Amino acid sequence: MEFMRATRACLLLALAVPRLLAQGASARLLLGGGTATDLRGVRSGAWSVAPSLNLQPSAAFALGFGGRGTRFSDGEWSLGGSASAAFRLPLPSGFGLQLGGGGEAIRTSYHASYLWAEGDPALAWRHGPLTLWGGAHGATARTTLAASGLPLAANTLTRSQLGPVFGVGLHFVDPERRSTVELTYREEHGRPGGISLADRSGSVALAEGTVALSGTLGYRDGPDEQRLFGGARVAVTLVPGVTVIGAAESYPANRLLGTVGGRSFTAGLSLGIGGPRRVTSLPVARGVPAVTPGFTRLSFRAKEAERVEVAGDWNGWHLLPLTRAANGVWYADLAIPRGLYRYAFRVNGTHWEVPKGIAAVDDGFGGKSAWLSVTGPPQAAAQSANRKEAP
Repeated sequence: MEFMRATRACLLLALAVPRLLAQGASARLLLGGGTATDLRGVRSGAWSVAPSLNLQPSAAFALGFGGRGTRFSDGEWSLGGSASAAFRLPLPSGFGLQLGGGGEAIRTSYHASYLWAEGDPALAWRHGPLTLWGGAHGATARTTLAASGLPLAANTLTRSQLGPVFGVGLHFVDPERRSTVELTYREEHGRPGGISLADRSGSVALAEGTVALSGTLGYRDGPDEQRLFGGARVAVTLVPGVTVIGAAESYPANRLLGTVGGRSFTAGLSLGIGGPRRVTSLPVARGVPAVTPGFTRLSFRAKEAERVEVAGDWNGWHLLPLTRAANGVWYADLAIPRGLYRYAFRVNGTHWEVPKGIAAVDDGFGGKSAWLSVTGPPQAAAQSANRKEAP
């Protein structure tokens, strides 16, 4: 009964909360079934429901909330809730400080509960499609096992770790075909429970149109555990907001929680609502000279702003000032070579934004960037500015 009540509450929350949120909030509900290994290491059939809610109050700050309820075919169940946050601070010359963190709590029917939190401060450098980053990963976890559900007989284990983490990524986009290719490598070192471990993994993600594929392959290297791990996922969007998903995964033990590794296979349906609305036109600066042939006009509406600047891949993310038109649209005419670039506007020297309603992509620092495609020859007629599309 407790599992069913919590599941119904998750469903109601996932469907009701986004309607009360401002533009830009999004929610998803994943319904799936398959086979899975529970946190004790017992493998059986399972079905799950997982709502999630994502908020982005500004281009530099994002919040995420989620829940998951799983019912196993042997009658056991688990319930969990999670929260995450990401913050980024862009710096000159393509550098940026980023901080990610989060936590999760899980309760099970077999008298075990798990609680952990983690943080990942890092320094990143980006140039074109290349991103290099390095920092630290800190985590702490607590596992409580109660014999026959008696609190007085509970056994609690607490562990923490702190170690270096670094990686490299390549991100390629073709907005004409609405396709992306992303390659990443990540390496993490730590000493959970006083035992040195290194996790090395590479991943690839491909997307074109309504189909997205991703895969990960990694290796855990420790004195008492050497094993491969990884997984694959395919997602096909049927109509906007409705996606069919299939995934398979093999994962190593969690040394902080004291749980064993396992495998899972899931097929399900993802339902999404909310998110930024697309626009069919971009802000136009009124009462200003026409664009000079061979230049690209970038524009942003911010009537109350005192200063607006723009930066992007084409100039190493060096800030350039914009001029305010009488109708509150800021603009700049720039000689940008042909190509595809990510860019964003900085308002009042404090926060980064993209035009409202424009489909945007993650910029690698926890924020969003718009896409700019300059396709005309350098000396041709004036380039139509602000062609932004999401991959």
